Amino acid sequence: MYDVIVIGAGPAGMMASIIASKTKKVLLLEKNDIAGKKLLITGGGRCNVTNLKDTRSFLEEVEYNKKYLYSAIHQFGPKDIYDFFTSKKIPLKEEKENHIFPVDNKASSILYGLLQSMKKVDIKYRENVIDIKIKEDNKEVITQKGTYTAKKIVIATGGTSFKETGSTGDHMRFAKIISQPTIKLFPAETYLELKEALPDLAGTSFEEVEVAFLKKKRTGNLIFTHKGVSGSAIMKISEFVYLNKEKTITIDLLPKISIEALVQELQAFDREKELASFLKKYFSKRFNTYILNKYNMTGKIKAYHIKNIIRLFENLKAFKLEVSNVGSIEKAYVTGGGIDLKYIDTKSMESKLSKGIYFVGEALDIHGPIGGYNITLALSTGYAAGIHISDH
Repeated sequence: MYDVIVIGAGPAGMMASIIASKTKKVLLLEKNDIAGKKLLITGGGRCNVTNLKDTRSFLEEVEYNKKYLYSAIHQFGPKDIYDFFTSKKIPLKEEKENHIFPVDNKASSILYGLLQSMKKVDIKYRENVIDIKIKEDNKEVITQKGTYTAKKIVIATGGTSFKETGSTGDHMRFAKIISQPTIKLFPAETYLELKEALPDLAGTSFEEVEVAFLKKKRTGNLIFTHKGVSGSAIMKISEFVYLNKEKTITIDLLPKISIEALVQELQAFDREKELASFLKKYFSKRFNTYILNKYNMTGKIKAYHIKNIIRLFENLKAFKLEVSNVGSIEKAYVTGGGIDLKYIDTKSMESKLSKGIYFVGEALDIHGPIGGYNITLALSTGYAAGIHISDH
């Protein structure tokens, strides 16, 4: 008999276990043979553990369902996460855009910081939860190995991306068992496939672009793939493309300079040189070859009327691409949808319909962009559940 059973040893489940175990007897069940299997591959194995923006700026970046996040982030936000790991003697460093990584660039260091805080937690690996039963006085969690009893259950099983790490949508199955309302799952933070792929540009990258879709605009890097486009700017916009019928994105390939400024630069440039020489300042040789061939403008600058060159600049500032498919939910970095937050007490992450049942992390219908936001959301919601259980 336990006070609480936590299902899933990702960052949300581990944090919930750590905090609840301060006053409660906690069992953590994990289907894999190790904890944090998905955590270990995040950030290319480096683990962008949080984003050290102030709380307000952090929440401004989380567009999807952010209103449900205020309480959790205020209880345990980016600065608290930073302090938690440094107090465990895990040195952290800040990189561009407030991204926080372990100094040794090893996700295993973040996992170690969590595991060394779980000395009071009973962890059982290779325990795949088959069923949950709600009884009058307690709750039963049934695995392939046996039945465990507790007064409270925390469901921290993640989403459905990277299924090889154990994220197989178990939260949706558990929600159905207890009649907890859910939102249909969808891919977020993923790549886009194009109706007309540009294989000649595969591998061509841009350090900073602005991608527009309907009224949404996102900045970041971009890379052409054999079938489409990827990169942070594309990932940030991908879920909106998935959720709408319109499938045309518009890319400003030169967001830091206006057409007027480009024209002024051109007028000061040697008109005897080829247009490719002028564009070399902004683009790779491969992209210049593609774009100039596309508009049949491969000769010397003086050969072209200024209106034709302005038209080229306009196309570079509003480069349109037709999308055929959004990356699958299995390959998306983040899972959208999940447990409907209208039926969750977001101060504690407890179900409003099934008392003593908590949902945390990516199981919830909430997510942010890549860059430390989603691990922060996992740790924050895990903390919120853990502290509520510990205090009650």
